[in-house]
This record gives sequence, structure tokens and C-alpha cells, in this order.
Amino acid sequence: MPEIEYKKDLLQIIKAFNAAISNSRLYTFKHPQVKQYIELTYLELDRILQIGQEITLIVIGENLVFNNQTVQDGGPNIYQFVTILQENNIERITFIEGLSKEILYQLIKDLASSETTALKSSEHIKLGKVEIRVDDTELSQDESLSDNSYENLKDIISLRDATLSEIKGIYRDIKIKKKQLDIRGVEEMISAFVKGFTQGINPISMLASLKSVDEYTFTHVINVCILTMSQAESLGFSGEHLYQIGVASVMHDAGKLFIPEEILNKPGKLSREERAIIETHTTKGARYILGLENMPRIAVLGALEHHIKYDGTGYPLIKGKWNPNIVSQMIAVADVFDAMRSRRSYSPPKSTELIIKILTEEKGTAFNPFLIDSFIKLISM
Repeated sequence: MPEIEYKKDLLQIIKAFNAAISNSRLYTFKHPQVKQYIELTYLELDRILQIGQEITLIVIGENLVFNNQTVQDGGPNIYQFVTILQENNIERITFIEGLSKEILYQLIKDLASSETTALKSSEHIKLGKVEIRVDDTELSQDESLSDNSYENLKDIISLRDATLSEIKGIYRDIKIKKKQLDIRGVEEMISAFVKGFTQGINPISMLASLKSVDEYTFTHVINVCILTMSQAESLGFSGEHLYQIGVASVMHDAGKLFIPEEILNKPGKLSREERAIIETHTTKGARYILGLENMPRIAVLGALEHHIKYDGTGYPLIKGKWNPNIVSQMIAVADVFDAMRSRRSYSPPKSTELIIKILTEEKGTAFNPFLIDSFIKLISM
């Protein structure tokens, strides 16, 4: 069966599974509608298991992973499924060929229950936790990385994933135009990143590489923060200045919260009018941040300038000779790098080699040549 059809069937299973849980909580477990959805879940699962023998789904952060890829295009169904598993402290679930209807019934009944109980695996449904680990190939690029640094990198990744919910909260508050933001969770993440940089950990190994369409904004913000701060630290920024750069990079895309989602997430080519609307996110973000209390002023410039190119083109168009702040220029490099390495609704991910080639070709026009050279050196450690 082609992979695209396999994933389509998987989404059907998840949809029916969610419906069975939701209806079990709404009605009684023996309600005909509940039985109908459980029956549908079982039939779909049984059919797929006869082809693939087993299905393993893994929760990483807010993402659902299948066959080492984030399950995309599932929208609220994926979010609901992940939430159900997280509520029951499940990070990995494996369905194995030979699964009986009775075992599936019991699992759904347990998951739908309001009582907090430790769910147990069975012969044909394995439940468990996912050990946080880092790909050894990434760490082997720097043989001087100590065991202590390796452990710290795992801690950084764990904190990075935990901070995803903090980023969501911040961006949710931005959307409703709150005048005060609670960024304490982000402060802890920024401190952890700085600790990793000083130990010589390659910033690439810290990046959140698994993204769904729904999670892109938040993981992108974290990645831009990692890459921008890493370059800033390598160029000599430290202390309060480095902290402010971290906050600015987290806030750089705040203005996108004021752009209609149907335009922001449009899979096809944008019209001239739609492109003009998206380009307003820089001024809208800067104007919003300017009205916040206790926000570094560099965050205003980062939001305003990160799409102004080195040669003065880009947007917004500002009269006179306007030179973007060096922090905005670093954010611009990180922003483009992470966008190109990510799978988007309108573009597949590019290899690191191709991204470096594109960045190099645009030195002196889109990007500051010095920053490109130092950035490439940084990620190639």
C-alpha cells in the first residue's frame, strides 16, 4: 500500500478512536454510538495491521510521530489524540497484529475513564514512555564533547520541548493583544541555551526538528531563538545583552498573530494582495511590542527589521538609508535557515548543504556577508 494511503487510513483510525473516547465520556460506555465508533476503530486497525503487522505511534512534545515522520494534515484530530495520550501519561503506543476487539474495548474504556489509573500493556497493545535521547551522529561531530555536556544537551532538549507550551501561551496572549506577557518560562529556556553554547554544543543538535503544520509557528520561534543566540554568543555578546537577544528572537514573528490564518497557512501561491497583507506582520508586530511593559527595545527592532535585506530591499520599505540592527540581521539569517529546513504546506524541507549554498549565493544582497560566514562556520562545527 502506498505510504500516502497508509497515512490517510491512519488518520481515519485516529478520528474514529477520538470519537469513541469523546462519546464514551459524553454518554455511557454501552451507548450504541460509542459501540459504533469502537467497532469502526477496530475494523480499520485490524485491516491495517494485517498489512503492516504493527503500528507504533510516538508523542514528542505536541507532535505525533509515525515511521520517524511527524503525522501532518491531521489538524484537530491529531491534537485531540495526542492530548488523550498525554492525559494518561502515554508517550508510545503500539498496536500489534492479532489485536482482539475486547482488548481494544478495554483500552478505550480505560482512556475515557475520569479516574487516574496506570494503564498496562497487553500482548497486542504496548504502552510506554519515550526516552529522551539525542542522535549520536550529531554529537560525534565534536569529539571534545564531554559526557557532562552530553547529559546537559539532553536536559536542554527536554526543557526546550517543555517550553513549547510556554511559547504557545505567549503567542495566545499576543493574539488577544494583552499588554503584559509572562515570559518566565522562556527565561529559563534562554539560560539553558546559553549554558549549552558555552560548552561548545553545536546549535543544530538543539533544534526542534519534528514539526506539524499546526506546531510550525512555535517550533520555528524556538529554533530561531537557538540559532540567533548561538551566533550572538559566538560573536561576543553575553550577559543581559544576550538575554535580550533571546527575547527579541522569540518575539520576532509576533505580528503574524494579526494576519488572517487562511492567508498565513495558504498552501498555494499567494496573490499580490495576500502577499501585501502578510508583509504587514513586521510593522504590526513592532507596534504591538512597543506597547508592552518591560520588553527589551531590541525586540521592537527585531520584529520590524528581520525582513529588511542587507542591500536595503525587502520589507517594510523605510524612507532614507536604513541599516537594520545587527541583531535583526542575525534573526534574518536564522529565520531563513530554519524556514528552509522545515516542511511547509507549500514547500518540502531542503538539505543543509543546499541551504548553505543558497545563503552563500545571497551574501552581500539579502544577508550580511560577515554574518553568513560566521553562521556557516558555527553550524559546521
